[in-house]
Amino acid sequence: LQFLYFIGGVMKGGDGHDSQEAGAPYAGTPQNSPRTKRMSIAGEAAASPPDGRYAYLGAPEMTNKQYCNNEFISSMYTWYNFLPKVLLNQFSLVSNQYFGLNVVIALIPGVSPITPATAVLPLLIVLGTALYMEGTEDFQRHKADAKDNSAPVYVLVGKEWVKMSATDVKVGDLLRIEKSHDSHSLKADVLVVSSSDDDGQVYVETSQLDGETSVKFKKAVRETQILNTIEEFTENRGKLKVLMDSPVKDLYKWQGSARWIFPDGSESAPFNLDVENTIWRSSSIRRTDWVVGLVLYTGRQTKMGLNMEHKPRSANILDSRLNIAVLAIFIIKNIIMIILCALSVSWSADHEDDWYLEEFLGGYSSFETFGLNYLTWFILLSFMIPISLFVTVRFCLRIQIRLMATDQEMMHWMLGAGEEGAPGWVGCKPKTSYKNLELADVKYIFSDKTGTLTENKMTYVGGAVPSAADATKWIGGGVTDPTLNPLADLKITNPHDLLTSNPKVDPRNRLMATIVLCNTVVPMSDDSDPNLIAYEGTSPDEVALVYAAKKYGVAMVKRTTSSITVRVAGQEITYTVLSVLEFSSNRKMMSIILKTPSDELILLTKGADEHEGLGQGMFVRIDASAEDEKIPKGFINTEEGDEAAVECLKELWNQAPFGVDGPTLQYQNSVQICKDSLQGYGRKGWRTLVFGWKKITPEWFNIWNEDFKNIRTATMALQGPNRDHRKEEIEDAAKLSMERELEMGGLIAYEDMLQDQVPETIKFFLDADVGVWMLTGDKLETAIEIAKSCNLAKSTGLLYEAHFAKGSASPSTIKRDTAEAQAAKMLGELRELVDSHGDNEVTLASDEATLTAFLGDDLRQDFLDVSQRLRSAVCARLTPKMKGTIVKSCMNSPHLKGTVLAIGDGGNDVTMINEAHVGIGIIGIEGRAAELASDYAIPRFKHLTRLLTVHGKYSRYRTAMCVGYSFYKNIVLSLCQVYFAVFSGYSAMTIFDSWLLAVINTVFTGAPPFFMGCFEKDLHEEPLTHPVTGPILYKNQRDDNLYMNMMSALMWVGTALLHSVFVFWFWYPTMARDDFDEDNGRTSDLNAQGTALITGVILVTIAKVITHIRHHTCLQFGSIVFSYVFYLCFLVVYGSISMFCFPFSVCETHFYGIHVILLSSSKFYLYCLFIGFGVPYITDVAGLYVQKQWFPTFIDLVQHNEFYPKHSDWPICCCADTPHNNAAMTEIETLSDLGKDPAELKAKKTFTNPELAPEIDDQEWTRGCSLGFNQSTSNVSISSSKGSVRRKASHSAVTPTLHTELDGSIRCPLRSPHSTLRELYGEPFINKTPPPSLAPPPPPAPPLVKTTSKVPTFAL
Repeated sequence: LQFLYFIGGVMKGGDGHDSQEAGAPYAGTPQNSPRTKRMSIAGEAAASPPDGRYAYLGAPEMTNKQYCNNEFISSMYTWYNFLPKVLLNQFSLVSNQYFGLNVVIALIPGVSPITPATAVLPLLIVLGTALYMEGTEDFQRHKADAKDNSAPVYVLVGKEWVKMSATDVKVGDLLRIEKSHDSHSLKADVLVVSSSDDDGQVYVETSQLDGETSVKFKKAVRETQILNTIEEFTENRGKLKVLMDSPVKDLYKWQGSARWIFPDGSESAPFNLDVENTIWRSSSIRRTDWVVGLVLYTGRQTKMGLNMEHKPRSANILDSRLNIAVLAIFIIKNIIMIILCALSVSWSADHEDDWYLEEFLGGYSSFETFGLNYLTWFILLSFMIPISLFVTVRFCLRIQIRLMATDQEMMHWMLGAGEEGAPGWVGCKPKTSYKNLELADVKYIFSDKTGTLTENKMTYVGGAVPSAADATKWIGGGVTDPTLNPLADLKITNPHDLLTSNPKVDPRNRLMATIVLCNTVVPMSDDSDPNLIAYEGTSPDEVALVYAAKKYGVAMVKRTTSSITVRVAGQEITYTVLSVLEFSSNRKMMSIILKTPSDELILLTKGADEHEGLGQGMFVRIDASAEDEKIPKGFINTEEGDEAAVECLKELWNQAPFGVDGPTLQYQNSVQICKDSLQGYGRKGWRTLVFGWKKITPEWFNIWNEDFKNIRTATMALQGPNRDHRKEEIEDAAKLSMERELEMGGLIAYEDMLQDQVPETIKFFLDADVGVWMLTGDKLETAIEIAKSCNLAKSTGLLYEAHFAKGSASPSTIKRDTAEAQAAKMLGELRELVDSHGDNEVTLASDEATLTAFLGDDLRQDFLDVSQRLRSAVCARLTPKMKGTIVKSCMNSPHLKGTVLAIGDGGNDVTMINEAHVGIGIIGIEGRAAELASDYAIPRFKHLTRLLTVHGKYSRYRTAMCVGYSFYKNIVLSLCQVYFAVFSGYSAMTIFDSWLLAVINTVFTGAPPFFMGCFEKDLHEEPLTHPVTGPILYKNQRDDNLYMNMMSALMWVGTALLHSVFVFWFWYPTMARDDFDEDNGRTSDLNAQGTALITGVILVTIAKVITHIRHHTCLQFGSIVFSYVFYLCFLVVYGSISMFCFPFSVCETHFYGIHVILLSSSKFYLYCLFIGFGVPYITDVAGLYVQKQWFPTFIDLVQHNEFYPKHSDWPICCCADTPHNNAAMTEIETLSDLGKDPAELKAKKTFTNPELAPEIDDQEWTRGCSLGFNQSTSNVSISSSKGSVRRKASHSAVTPTLHTELDGSIRCPLRSPHSTLRELYGEPFINKTPPPSLAPPPPPAPPLVKTTSKVPTFAL
């Protein structure tokens, strides 16, 4: 019904929207609409549109007519293309093409052995399901689009603000947005013309665009903020021409210019516009009464529209393996068909003289017989590939991600997570279901540091400032005592001393001024109490530092686009903002130029100490030597199209007032002290910032400001795919002409604490042989200390630092050939270290410059080979682009066996998240950029363990069971038909009824595999996440490709072959003798025999589900009962249809009375009992018993503990599987008591426990070796036919590690003999406390409330 409503809705609206509701003029604009009225009141005659993209103030009729309308469409289909597009997408799948071919062949007269309608029905079910799913999803998008497009907006028409729908808005319109409106979010990208604020400032929230809930401020340029009244807007209609960039996706990049048009047609000098003067669609205004904006972009050309592209589904493990399975079955099917067709030709030749076969065999050549039989068998054996599988798997994957989203163990209480910013629970947010299986196959994890491993809640801890009297003497902390705080005892009595160039003033004042003034933080005061000030900003670092400054007596109280007001010593002082040089990843710094109340012009700068990029860090900018910086080499080389911008840049640098003196000894000593202090902070894991300042002259500022505007205007003419990067590069070079020859202002340190359970999580994955790489932009020393604190690098382990700073040359001055030589040398040392200590033992610590050399053409392959053997890596000073490069290089490694996962929380992590196989976003406080780009989003890093080990493993196991079972039951059915061919002349005559064949997969046996794919578990959750068993289980399933390897596939096929033999040949004597017991003397026909066989197929396939289910739920039990009951009811109803009762029935009536024949036969009941109960126990149960008792795996040990707690003293002693998937394990005392015979093995090697080492020699331990731990006496015993050792051992002692070899080929470390499952877990897992519920917790630190229910809740 919903699908039909969708079709009706899209047909009514023309494009999926209701015309009257949305106000969208699909069939033409009515004559009395506001648009018609407005166009008739044009202030001036329309001018011909100029070249380029222009907009005229309030005059859309003067604007270029090629711009799109403002109809926002996020839906994928319309009423006229829905059916063809969905069908085209469905038939792009190989499986649907295969079944489509079946339908075509089935419609050929005389070819199909079954009713053609039964071949069409399964395909229609698959396509209908796809149409329903696509239609319902797109219908919701249409409803959202209709609501968005019909939202009211206020447009200036004539001399009044007219309310109209958003779809009527055009480029050049003037919109008025008021906070009092019901919907105060913008419906177009606009240029801020003016606002209710005197300075033209606007507070906006962009959470619907980038997920950031912090308030940002935009501003109107001074040339337009004077326009406030309707009369002023009407008078200047069409007199302001705005030149703008072409539409681009980047939310933070935009540039334009504007000119006033005079009455004589001449134009004023252009004034620049940037992204601070714009508000994008879907932004909401805050703390501003009204805003007037000029529409720049509409509809799909807005930032929101450009970023709403549907991300194509990438290739995944499931698709590739399903394709391989389908291809394998198709090849096997063709082999069987060729053999059967050849036998058919031979049989026909032998019986061509039989008179009763002349009608069927006469007139056909051998080639024609072969071809016709091939087509017939193609239809008949099409059931070997289950058509319902692909729909079933798709539904199962969707329910699996629903289980992830509702998992209470993966929820976290977060501020701002509820409605309207209230606290609330945040859980996992899956974005795709096609990568569920890849979660269980992760080999490498690339993680960001700040906000991912840490809390991203900064705390100021200390700093250092050079003394005013002697720059070599510093005030505050350093190498000796980093915790000293230079601001603790700071007292500012005169507010004007906060920021001044007077050398007699305490230099700590300028440090405090830089902290408070050089940022993008916005103070938000409470209307009821102005003294209550909260700070909001996009950077948690800046917010934390501003709060620290407030704590020490300097508070920012007001900020506008032109001034900043701070409160010092009880007085307020205002600084005029002349220019803000925003932070960029190339420069790694930010600056602000202020005018003090004493009319001094001072530049304040903060940034990283050193980095490999434009500007090279604060130490270079503070350097007094200017000889190498007059022309920034490598950054202003002329490229095609940027000649004008580069000439302006060169002219700016030529006019810069450079110094002529080299660096003084005092300066060198000061910088060296600063570097030493930074190292002291880094060793504590603290993050640092270096501050600088200088006084500038008004003359130089005027020159620089004018030239900088000219450069920005010139960069608008840049063209080409590298346009944005080149424009940013030129503008950054212009900023650096101001940011040089700075005075050392000091440095500060702030701390970012680790998230809870981060060390345990990282250790878990390292134990599971998962390589963990930390990619961060912080200092290398800080990154190393964080790595040690979170178990990424062993504090006493092998850590190899590879960076150019180890040599004599610095990263910024080293030549390319020298860099390659040093990189090759370091790579050789790293390889030797790995060779000497073994794999998974060494941790690499490096920076971007060194990694760039490693990933060069000459060293790339050698580095990738060595990196596969590392335990972990710490990569510092990385740009977002370099993060993506490292991840991409690892994915392209020929030795990679597994999935690459990238996890981050900020916009700088989006590149590596998009590059990885699986992208994980942390739901944090740095916005939603990483969350929106990810495949799965989780609240905390610790939840990654559960996502991968529990949901990843369950998804793999459930999907493997669903897929394997679906192929199994179809192979059983098809092989029965192949067996029957022996008795039908290989003629492809079907023994089964056509309608039973059509619905057996979708109805009779479709429910059990579906619920297995949704809820089945091979293990409970506790051992999967336990730090001892969890890593072993995860490693084994990844390395052995558990449940989806060739052995598993052969087991399914072999079981299907064995069960088909039982099903057919056990009933064959009854078919051969035709001895149904009937009182009336009537014999059965082929329909009765075939129905008995298909009943056996249904019984044995469902019985296999019963024997293999480990996690029993009411839904799985109900699906089994439903299959039995529905089949019986169908049999009775179908057998009751006759041409006399239903003369117009579309069903065939030859099945009439079949159910009476079967249900009245005792042989049929005996057959059902044997097939339904005997065969599963003869084959499956017996096989499982033998495998688990004589060839147990590690999973079998854990499963044994779950159900047999009395015998749970089995130690965790096996890690690796043999090629036959049998774990190498030693016999232990409890197993010996039970009479179990362990596998043949040889155990040798020494123990790491010094207490046991003297009594263990290198003798060979042969069959009969036993290993045990007596909990009552705490005795460790190791015994064999050659001797025994029994020693007292405590749990806290260093536990022994035994290494075993199986046939001299497999080696695996054995866990401690006293680490038994019972000891690790106590009671069996099945009696563990269930997951917590989500009861609303009490503030301020609400805990999860436990429930008493033993059945986990599930909500669909």
